Formats: sequence, structure tokens, C-alpha cells
Amino acid sequence: MEEIIEKVLSGDLESKYELMEKGKQNPSALLRALKGLSEEELICLGSSYKEFPFGCDLNEVLVDVVSLKQSLTEIKGGFRLVDRLGFPVHVCSYAVADIAEREGVTPFELMKDLRNLTDMPVDVDHFGKYGPMRYPEEIVKCPADCYRSGKPFNGCPRGRIHKRLENKEKAFSYEKDLWPSVVQSISVSLMAFQKNTSHAAPPEETLSVIEFAKKHGKGVGAIICVGDGEEELAKGIKACVDYKIDEVVIEGGPYNCAGNRVRAFGEAVVMARILSPGKIVATNGQYEDELRFGLKCGLNSVISGFPGNHHAYMSGYMPGEATVTKFGLPKVVEVMAEEVTASPFPVPADRGTTEIIAKSAKFLGLDSIYPFGKIGGIFIGDAHWFLLLTSPLSAKLKLKYSLKALVEELKRRNIKKLGLIGGRFIAWGIAKAVAPFVEEIRISDRDKAVETVTVVHLDKNLPVKIIGCNGDDDTCINNSQVSVVCSFIPSLIRKFRGLENVITLED
Repeated sequence: MEEIIEKVLSGDLESKYELMEKGKQNPSALLRALKGLSEEELICLGSSYKEFPFGCDLNEVLVDVVSLKQSLTEIKGGFRLVDRLGFPVHVCSYAVADIAEREGVTPFELMKDLRNLTDMPVDVDHFGKYGPMRYPEEIVKCPADCYRSGKPFNGCPRGRIHKRLENKEKAFSYEKDLWPSVVQSISVSLMAFQKNTSHAAPPEETLSVIEFAKKHGKGVGAIICVGDGEEELAKGIKACVDYKIDEVVIEGGPYNCAGNRVRAFGEAVVMARILSPGKIVATNGQYEDELRFGLKCGLNSVISGFPGNHHAYMSGYMPGEATVTKFGLPKVVEVMAEEVTASPFPVPADRGTTEIIAKSAKFLGLDSIYPFGKIGGIFIGDAHWFLLLTSPLSAKLKLKYSLKALVEELKRRNIKKLGLIGGRFIAWGIAKAVAPFVEEIRISDRDKAVETVTVVHLDKNLPVKIIGCNGDDDTCINNSQVSVVCSFIPSLIRKFRGLENVITLED
């Protein structure tokens, strides 16, 4: 494993595939190999698996707006605000159910009203065999002793985790099958598959929720803890691989019991990155020093929250600072901006970015992108593409072309030499679709690394001649019958709009 990692760090593409496969077969061996790396090597390795095309290179903040301490008017305003910013939403379903009881409506009725306030993807957790879980007051009004003290977790005081008010859950079980209509993903805790059985639903219930989400065509997120940073962590990552989890959510803070907790958090992120191609690596709770190192190591997403919400203090604060009065979102946004300085997208991703990705996913179509579309062993797009495609934002977008319509036009024009300007996933989808009838495809991308990996990978996996243009768009256009601008970025569309023998996907 160590020799393969050395080759990956030197830039060898084939070794990146090999490390993914061998790591899946033996996660414990992969983790042991990571422990032998320097801090700089660990960061480099994680970043290489976050970059196109292996992992998603988006950096985002998921916001939990729902708080029992806020009025319904404040909560609704929070949803509208987050929608304007373009941030996806994370919702604890037990809180929705408690507020619904306070307001005299059913849990789903309230969730449906809140869903209508944002176009962004919604992820829901604390969802069980009857629907939203319900907890006694000592849980829902938890004073956050563990996060504030910073001590390693060894069970909640008074044994209050994981008490359930099942009678309240059963009362609205008839609504359970309605929830998938208003969410894009459902998250579960896989801590029971590690060691921390007191903080999670029973394994059989967890698996039933995973099956429920997949049956309804929804993404699945899974929370695992860093734990001892060794075998406990390896078990959690393995469970994510085994159950085909779309979003690996790592919890540090008091749930990180490793001797060097910051290093262990980074190793957890890198391990998840390597073994989760095309998937999102996120965190729902960690201390500030863990967060900063995790972002360097390839973390995509951070769950934060509004005042009174437990995610508001669980992310980005040090022990002693993590109190329930925090409004964590602004600090998390700033920490992300400070630590992620070389991203092709704004950090964190904004509404403009999400609209570009949603258009890209809608153009390609559900069958062509993650988790259904692949070229070779690499997904086309990533989990963000899938979530945005199934969100209300995508439903509202009107496109000039679909992939199917574009392919039909190219067939009708008898195109044999096609140019693709831009080498990312739109180009992959087009190349795969036209490979049966074109003779050669020229690809130009100003990012040398993107063009190189695209040419190498497509040439290896498609039955058509693939030619790189060294980032020279004119060469691509002049040597092709027609060229397609493979992007929905407005500035690129304006640059090429109206040129002879060039197709833009938007007017």
C-alpha cells in the first residue's frame, strides 16, 4: 500500500485507481499506510482525490435552519435567506416534528411548507422506522456538555442517549412515505457499526432507513465518528463503502478519542476521500483545529446552523467556546474561505455555482451522471450533481439543449470530427454519447491537468480517437466540423456565442 501511495503522490494516474481498489479490500491496511505519511503528504494525497475527476471539488456549507428556540416566522425567514445564498439545507426531523406539535400541524405538513421556501437540496436526518424520530426533553434540550468540555465521549450523562418517544413516532407513521417527496437525501448514523452504540439507532433500523431512501431514489448520508482513529474508524469507513453511502459525514470533537485528534481527523477525511469516489465527504461536528486540517485534507462540506440548533456550536469552535448560544454559520464560512484558497468555485459554493451544476446535470440527464453514469471506473459528475438534479432548482431551469437533443442534431449533421471546448464532465457525457458514430474527438481545456486526464481516460475507455489540443480552443475549432462549448458558465458562453461551427448550450 505504501508503494502505491508513493506513485499516487508522484502523479501516476493508474496508481490512483489501484489505491482505491486495494483500500476498499483492506481499509485497515490503508489507514496504517496513511499514518506513515508526513502532514504535507497526507494533505497532498487527500487533495488529489478531491480534484477532478475522482472526487467532487465543490466546497459547501449545509445549513440547519430549524431550531426549537426560534419562532416559526424566524425559521421560515432562515429558509428564505439560505435559499438566496444558494446553500443546501440539513434538517433534523425530530425538531420539525416538535415544532409541528407546538404549531398544531403534522410533521409532514410543516416540512412541506418549509420545503416550499427553498429551491436547494434538503437532507433530513433523525429519521427512523416510523418517520421522524422523537426524543424526550433531556435530549432535545441537551446543554452540549460534551462539546463544551472537550473530553472524549464515553457515554452521555444520565444514560439519555438513545431514548425514543416511539408512541409519538407511531402516531404519524402514516406520513412516512410522504417525506421522500420533499427531500433529496436521508442521513443515518453508522456509529452502531463502529463501537459507539449508545448514540445511534439499532443497526437493523439504520439499514431499513438506508433501504427506504434508496427505494425512493434518494441519496444517503451516513455519520461516522473518528473514534479511536484506528480500527473503529476503519470499521466506519468500511460500512460506508459496503452500504454505498453517497455522503460520508465524519464527526470529530468529543467523538474523536485518538491520541492526536487533529491528525486523526485529517486521516479520516483522506481515507473517506480515497474510498468514496464521486461522493461527498462532510462533517457534522468537530473542533476548529480539526476543521481547518480537514479542509486542507479534502473535506467538501460542513454542516452548520442557526442559533439554538446543535449544529451551530458543533462545527468550528474549540472546547470552552462550543456553547448552545452560538450562531456558527458565519464562522464556518470564514474558516472555509481561509483554508480553501485554490478552488475553481467560490468558497463556499453560492447560488450561481449551484445553478451551473444543476444545469450541467439536467443537460446530461439522470442516467448519465452519478450514481448511474460512468466511464471506466469513474463516475460522471458527483453526488452534488445528483442531489441538485432532483431538487426544485433543477425543475425550474429551462435549457436550450438536452444531451439527447444535441446528439440527435450531431447525427443529423453527420458529424465525424467533433470538438469539445472544456474537458470536465459535460465533455465526458457528450463523448460517451457520440462515440458510436463519430471518428475523432478533439478536446481543449485551459486547465492542463483537466485536459490531460480527460484525454487519457476517454482514449482508454471509448472506441473513438481522442486528441488533446493543449488548451488551444482555436485549434480545436479549426480542426473539427463542429465544436461544443461544454459549460454553462455565463462568461464562457458569451465568449463563444455566435461563432461559426460552435454550439453553445445556452443562448
